[in-house]
Amino acid sequence: MNQTKILFFGDIVGAIGRKGVTELLPALREEFAPDFVIGNVENLSHGRGISAKTLVELDALGFDAYTSGNHVWENEAGLACFSDARWKDRLVRPANIFPHYPGRGFMPIIKGDKAFLLVNLSGQLFMKGEGESLFKVFDRIAKERPELPILVDLHAEATSEKEAFSHYVDGRALAVLGTHTHVPTADAKILDGGTAYITDVGRSGGYDSVVGFEKNAAVKRFLETDEKAYDPTPKGRIEVNAVLLTADLDTGRALGLDHIRKILDN
Repeated sequence: MNQTKILFFGDIVGAIGRKGVTELLPALREEFAPDFVIGNVENLSHGRGISAKTLVELDALGFDAYTSGNHVWENEAGLACFSDARWKDRLVRPANIFPHYPGRGFMPIIKGDKAFLLVNLSGQLFMKGEGESLFKVFDRIAKERPELPILVDLHAEATSEKEAFSHYVDGRALAVLGTHTHVPTADAKILDGGTAYITDVGRSGGYDSVVGFEKNAAVKRFLETDEKAYDPTPKGRIEVNAVLLTADLDTGRALGLDHIRKILDN
């Protein structure tokens, strides 16, 4: 049995989210001894996309790979990271949207005798984007790389779409870890075919916020017609959400999925 532990952080939102992960990760490493650490970084740089500076910050913590999502395109300066030698083999973006944009939607993540295929997919319900069916794209990827167990970051809005997809790939994916809504769900489980699933891992970001962003500005958007983007919560308590996936990479089956949620003073 090639038992492997993968620590996966949901959407890391802005400087406050990065601070929370920085403070908590050493303790999580000591407690769980993960073989891999992965984080969703689509909101990493001030809540909008990525930057070389913020990725270097996480690299210093020993992150092995990064996933993203639809908001990663909002910081044009950060798009160069997808072709940068430091991250081009460790950073994925949704495989089923914007095929003309930079970056890869899936790639092998390898350390010693442990290897899996990291896949990023975007939902289609209530999501803006030039998207292809995530179901069909998964089928193509699985056919192209049948030798590796597949870990999916499913970046989607609709819970029904996430659950439907998880049952569609049950027994063919190692795990389907939901991101994008920034609110942790209480449904971490192992499906009948051996696929680990959670609807949303949840954010690392402001606790007293609206999905990690400044609460008053977020409320204002519901009262007025202003669609102006708002900023991540700058201070206050931090919540950090992650999951610990335990898997047998030889069989491609999950052995356990434990949700981790910590509230930190700031």
